[in-house]
Amino acid sequence: MHQKSLTPLFILLAFAASSAGCRPDSLAPINEAVQTLQDCPATQPPNPPFVPPSPWPLQPPGEGEFWYGENGLWTALPKSGSWRQLALGEKFWWWSEGYPAADVSQDPTPDLSVTAERLDGPAASFHVSEATNGYHSSFNQAMLVGVELPEPGCWQFTAQFEGSQLAFVIWVPGE
Repeated sequence: MHQKSLTPLFILLAFAASSAGCRPDSLAPINEAVQTLQDCPATQPPNPPFVPPSPWPLQPPGEGEFWYGENGLWTALPKSGSWRQLALGEKFWWWSEGYPAADVSQDPTPDLSVTAERLDGPAASFHVSEATNGYHSSFNQAMLVGVELPEPGCWQFTAQFEGSQLAFVIWVPGE
């Protein structure tokens, strides 16, 4: 009974889409604003999980995080897919088996580049500091940049270091 009543509506919608020159997969606006984490294709933990080489720890330093990347370049991402602090300004740690060969003081400004693009609409450019070195007993030597996004939304980050590239997507909620 319900099937018969829905059929004319479906035929009418299909006719309207085809007569307008639209494909069904192109009916939604391309840059429609993403309103929630569920709408953002945030990067999920890989299966199998990435395990950094020694001497780095098997688990990332923060609770609720996972390692993401490969030996040439990796970072720690939130399992939730959401990272509120990036909109406010946050330190962003990066690791590489190639950085540094021994002591972090040997390379105080590693050649790490980080870019970000908002996927769900236009945005002003984001700010990233020059990379610096860092060390902590819980996660060994690392590279560090300061990141401040101009607004919340669904963001794709891309980082490059010594021939390795890493890209991922994070949801940055509003206040």
